[in-house]
Amino acid sequence: MQPTFGMIDDQVRRKKFTMLDQIAEVIDFRRIEKLLLKAYKGGGRPPIPPIMLFKALLLESWYDLSDVEVALEIHDRRSFERFIGPEVRNYHLDDTTLVKFRNRLREKGVLDRVWAEVDKAMTARNLCVKKGVIIDSTLVEPACRPESKRADGEPVDPDAGYVKRKDRAISGYKVHISTDDKTDIIRKMEIVFITEHDQRRFGELIPDDAGRVYADKGYASEEHDYYLLERGIRNRVLYKAARGRRLLAWQLAANRRWSKVRSRVEAKFADLKRWCSMDRMRYYGMERNRLWMLVCGMACNFKRAGTLAAA
Repeated sequence: MQPTFGMIDDQVRRKKFTMLDQIAEVIDFRRIEKLLLKAYKGGGRPPIPPIMLFKALLLESWYDLSDVEVALEIHDRRSFERFIGPEVRNYHLDDTTLVKFRNRLREKGVLDRVWAEVDKAMTARNLCVKKGVIIDSTLVEPACRPESKRADGEPVDPDAGYVKRKDRAISGYKVHISTDDKTDIIRKMEIVFITEHDQRRFGELIPDDAGRVYADKGYASEEHDYYLLERGIRNRVLYKAARGRRLLAWQLAANRRWSKVRSRVEAKFADLKRWCSMDRMRYYGMERNRLWMLVCGMACNFKRAGTLAAA
């Protein structure tokens, strides 16, 4: 593509080095681009390169923008344009294009393969130590108000449920994550109904290369003890007192040691909710919100990768 006068002018202007420039230096998006192009195989050439649309979703997560807002900002902010690619000037990117792109990602199931590629890239850059993981879950508010109904009386988001915590009803979804216990990179994520017990997803959240697992008392069970022992994984799940039987002194001491590591996952939930716009879900329904969760998770990992690389 022949550069425009605007592009030439940008090359000689001073630019402010931003988080986006840092991430662009650390993350190689070419492998991700190849995976995204497979979603359009047999369906004709996409009107806008899908890697641009994928980066637009990341911008929505980092800056808490809607589809309409991110399209406007990409064409207005130089830092956004540099991150997306200056070629975006040749396309008309709008909210409708982003909606269609998300629908295609869901239909083709591409984002799970992109997640696996990102995990592989993090490992290649030694950003995942791959010796231990921390597992935990958090509750995320739905996109609609509790008990919102459609005109026909059906709930707006039928997948958003309720649980009671400390005599307070909480609505939304439950999100499980496992993070590297040294670098805080997210290894796995899953969204479930808010009423589902934490123990059901324990095995799914443990990467194949994990050497030890930290988790709170909610994940403690004989079944999980046996599962970890069988796989040769060191068990760091906090001990839970049984009815009529207190924990022994050595178990309490172990809980104190392991809690110092396990508590780091709380900071990761704070990062997801405060800096990557996962304080509430964006859409209605489990399937759409799972895609948003994965986008937020990758945005959080890319941001963390930039920080680790600069250290």
